Amino acid sequence: MSTFKVKVLYDFQGEPGTAEMSVYAGETLSVTRTDVGEGWWEGLNPQGQSGLFPEAYVERIESGPPNIPPPMPPAQSGWGSSTTDNQDDEWDDDWDDDNTYSEIGNSNNSNNKNKVEQSFYANEPNQNFNNQVSQLHRPNYNADNVSLASTNMGDNKGTITKKSLNIFSASVKSGLEGYILGTTKDGGSSISKRIRIYRDSDDILGRWEPLTQPYTVQIASPKKATKMGGLKSFIAYQLTPSFTNIEVSRRYKHFDWLHARLTEKFNLVAIPPLPDKQVSGRYEEMFIEHRRAQLQEFINYMCRHPVLSLCEVWNHFLTCTDEKQWKQGKRNAEKDQLIGASFCLSVDAPEKELMNSLVDVKIEENMRYMEKMDQCIKNLMQTAQDQQKKCENMYKREFSRVGESFFALGSAFEYNQQGMYSKASVDVKNIGTTYLTIAKLYEEQGKIDWQPLFDKLYIYKGITANLPEVLNMQRMAEQKKKDCERNPQVQQMALTDVRRRADVITYTVFAELNHFQQERDQDLKRALKDFLQDQLNFYKNIVTKIEDTLSQFE
Repeated sequence: MSTFKVKVLYDFQGEPGTAEMSVYAGETLSVTRTDVGEGWWEGLNPQGQSGLFPEAYVERIESGPPNIPPPMPPAQSGWGSSTTDNQDDEWDDDWDDDNTYSEIGNSNNSNNKNKVEQSFYANEPNQNFNNQVSQLHRPNYNADNVSLASTNMGDNKGTITKKSLNIFSASVKSGLEGYILGTTKDGGSSISKRIRIYRDSDDILGRWEPLTQPYTVQIASPKKATKMGGLKSFIAYQLTPSFTNIEVSRRYKHFDWLHARLTEKFNLVAIPPLPDKQVSGRYEEMFIEHRRAQLQEFINYMCRHPVLSLCEVWNHFLTCTDEKQWKQGKRNAEKDQLIGASFCLSVDAPEKELMNSLVDVKIEENMRYMEKMDQCIKNLMQTAQDQQKKCENMYKREFSRVGESFFALGSAFEYNQQGMYSKASVDVKNIGTTYLTIAKLYEEQGKIDWQPLFDKLYIYKGITANLPEVLNMQRMAEQKKKDCERNPQVQQMALTDVRRRADVITYTVFAELNHFQQERDQDLKRALKDFLQDQLNFYKNIVTKIEDTLSQFE
């Protein structure tokens, strides 16, 4: 193929020992091959060196009007794949794209196969709600007509996060209107598992049915692997559920796909966040271990949630080791019709009708509470991050300076001793050595207490940012119910059904709020207790070292 020029938009550090080439923003490269596959191009840098670099990191430099036919449609991202069926199976990831299924591995374990085969996903066709409800009065806003706007936010560390610009983004594809008006087709007996909500009192309007068989999942042993003859590298994490004790291998992109499915299906449930994507430094040991710890926090929250921990896509993610079954489970998950508000078709909520006066007050209180919690969690996260940096830099530097000063004074005591032993000199040097040791303790301490606290708060920051959207869903459901009540064309029997479905959504929202309160009172409290214990151990260690140094003066 003919070569062409591209301009580098972002720095990229090639992995040593591979065909990857480091490129830097502003450079002009000559592209020699675009058919390498999986989002990679081959080219020459200004020094004449050849190598691979990500297509997403560059933009083509147009030299004039093209005199060639229109470009062919982009090649499928699968390595060597050419069928339409495989096109549906690819998981796009601009930072780390490759064929997904070759990494799942094969397994002859019949238990895993049976578990996947028993999974159920509804496959009813989508309904056109607008035509069926055109006679009913609609509110001024229409969530289904609001476009989903988002942008990528980045920082100078190569971290990429997505921020939604639309406050109704959680309900754009929710099917809320269809569910409230009863136009969503009920799966009926095809819903394999019912989710129960209990009402304990006016203070606790909703509570998920507790888990009867709780379990854990351990993520460990991150491993660096290669493919394409060493041209591509990736990190695979080993997950072991306690209910199977069978290890499965998953990459970050698999977690990303799972998170997208959970967010689409459960917009009335707060989904814990994943760690941010990383463009550079992905293969550094400290980064890999930190991401493992962050993914463990995500998994722990999922395992404790009464609804998320039992859903089919999560079970498929944790147990599937067969390539063909993995593909089928992925297709089934993406065809699931019980998503958004339709999820409430599988919910068994209390029959008691909710009073608007009670609900509205509690919703407003929780809105203010979530806003306050979100701000305070962000502030504490910033404090934790600042303290960790100070431990690694400022505190270490200051105590090192103290230690060096005492050590220098002890050396000065020896100046006129002509090489003879001086206890005074040794004692003063010991003070310096002690403070140098304390400086080293400070350098390591940030990873022991402040960083785990930050990772725990990161999960709750995602939850508190998500719950206001869940509360807004309840408000929109309530507004739709009021519109129906004002519409004289709605029959009384239909109005009773609308009220019931609106109450189911409200019960679901309060059940999720109740779960958050329980997590705050148990999990977050335990994390703060562990933080204090780590701080106590740290300062006890410092006191012990100073006491030992002091005892040498006696």
